[in-house]
Amino acid sequence: MRTMSLQEFTAVTDALSPAVLEGCHEVQTETFVAVLGHDDFAEPATGLRADLADQRHEDKVLLVALADGVAESPADVLGYAWLVLHREDNRHLAGLDILVRPSARRAGIGTALWRAAEARVRAAGRTTVTSWSVHGPEPEDGPGVLAAPTGAGRVRADDPATRFALAHGFVLEQTERHSTLALPVPPERLESWRAEAAAVAGPDYRLVSWTGSTPEERLAGMAALRSRMSTDVPSAGLEFEEEAWDAERMRHADEQLVARGGSQVVTAVEHLPSGELVAFTALDRREQDVIFQQDTLVRADHRGRRLGLLVKAANLQLLARTFPGARRVHTWNAGENRFMLDINERMGFVPASVEGAWQLRLA
Repeated sequence: MRTMSLQEFTAVTDALSPAVLEGCHEVQTETFVAVLGHDDFAEPATGLRADLADQRHEDKVLLVALADGVAESPADVLGYAWLVLHREDNRHLAGLDILVRPSARRAGIGTALWRAAEARVRAAGRTTVTSWSVHGPEPEDGPGVLAAPTGAGRVRADDPATRFALAHGFVLEQTERHSTLALPVPPERLESWRAEAAAVAGPDYRLVSWTGSTPEERLAGMAALRSRMSTDVPSAGLEFEEEAWDAERMRHADEQLVARGGSQVVTAVEHLPSGELVAFTALDRREQDVIFQQDTLVRADHRGRRLGLLVKAANLQLLARTFPGARRVHTWNAGENRFMLDINERMGFVPASVEGAWQLRLA
């Protein structure tokens, strides 16, 4: 009978073999295919390696469950836990993901990973753990479902991820709707939405766009928006505090996207009377066909002027020019964020799955 042991990595060393990284990638792939029917969200082994190597603003720990304690091949990786501890802000929090190969479940591997991760969380003095779970399409209300306390969104109570979270004391605080958009969007629709939104916004607002790294003159403005992103979007009962962003952290985020094999297109809105950036949206490409919608924000004091529709339409136009081979966009929105959901639904995004946002307050 094969035994299982855990190995910990807090940096990229010779011990972090290609077999371990490829095995973690396989765990992701098998999990996403089993739940969603595709592997668009599986991080390549090179991306995992670059992410672990980046310890500048966060302490990251990779705990790997290995069959017989060795990784001679990717198949020896049975599951893993990914732990993130912020340094500059949210020092009470720990972010955690645990994945186990579907074929290796119900053997105590997830629990072993959780116990090891919990010990590290407590040793770091963190009091709250957050985690996200991936589920299939959102179920209808009724027996056998667990509803978010926000009143928006549900997950199946008998899903493996739901059972695991509840068994270890986590509480469902929120759900996020995952939606997809088929590309290309007809150019005439994008132009119509952009013109409509620009007319409502009026002459005080101007679009600014770029591809790749953030222009030097926009770093401070984007850092301010990224900080607001952590407080202005719906977060239900999740204990998030404002994130500390500055120009250096913006540069670093751009560098890390490239290190993980990604690229981006960004559109922001400048408020001409103040010279401040007041809205933005970003799209990342990590594979030829697949695009990920990253943050979209309209500053609270500038809402009601169609700036959300304006930046999203303009950025999809920029995407079509920059990556004409892209075929789909994935996006996530809090179930109660009806403002952004309305924009996405109008643009053609369709619900595809749901994610659960879980939280555990440690005694």
